[in-house]
Amino acid sequence: MKFRFEITGLDCPNCAAKLASMIEKSEGIDSAKINFIAEKLVIESALSESEVLAIAASCGKAFSSDVEISR
Repeated sequence: MKFRFEITGLDCPNCAAKLASMIEKSEGIDSAKINFIAEKLVIESALSESEVLAIAASCGKAFSSDVEISR
C-alpha cells in the first residue's frame, strides 16, 4: 500500500534524499520518496499505516530533532 504523510523540518533537498534513503532501509518498507518542495512523504509498504508512521517518525527524529512527520 501507499501511504502519504506531511513532513516538515528539512533544510534542503539533499537532506530529504538522505532521510528517504534512511526510511527505505527500514525493515518492512519497500520504498520511500520525499517531495521537498511540497513537504510530502510517500511510503510503499505492506505494514499498517500506524506501523509505517512510527518507523518514519523514528527515522525522522534520528535524522534531526526538527523533523516532524504527520498524517
